Amino acid sequence: MADDAGSGETWIPASRRPDGSWRKARRVKEGYVPPDEVAKYESKGKQWVDSIPKLPPGVYEEESKQLSKNQKKRKNKKKDGSDNQRCEVAEVTEKLQSAKVSNAATAAGTVYTSNPDDLKLKRVKNLTKKLRQIEELQAKIDSGEIVNPESTQLEKLSRREEIEKELEELEL
Repeated sequence: MADDAGSGETWIPASRRPDGSWRKARRVKEGYVPPDEVAKYESKGKQWVDSIPKLPPGVYEEESKQLSKNQKKRKNKKKDGSDNQRCEVAEVTEKLQSAKVSNAATAAGTVYTSNPDDLKLKRVKNLTKKLRQIEELQAKIDSGEIVNPESTQLEKLSRREEIEKELEELEL
């Protein structure tokens, strides 16, 4: 800050902002300190926490920079990982090409269990749910709640007989 002799005015000189533009020189009252130059307030608790050493007793800064065992393992894994990934990708693609999917599993939908009774039970639940939805849709159309059903709704209604037949076959 520049001070004019005897006039009691203080001037903050022009300066460059971080983005590259220029600030104009400006006149301020005597004793004014720009916010950039004011020290940041820290509570006593913050000062105390900052005064506590970050490292355990007996460990110095140079030693703490060394990697722990786990960090070394991770670092080595990352280096070796690229070669292992190439081998794993090749193995997986070979296994996928040699894998066969049975017709029974694909006809039943998604396969989570190998027990055929569980698959049958799951399919029955699925079909009863669809049948219930069809009945609800038909009730809405009959009551006039749905005046112009969409094409997907009409398709659902047309599949009612197929679902009932499949449900009868599964229950036998």
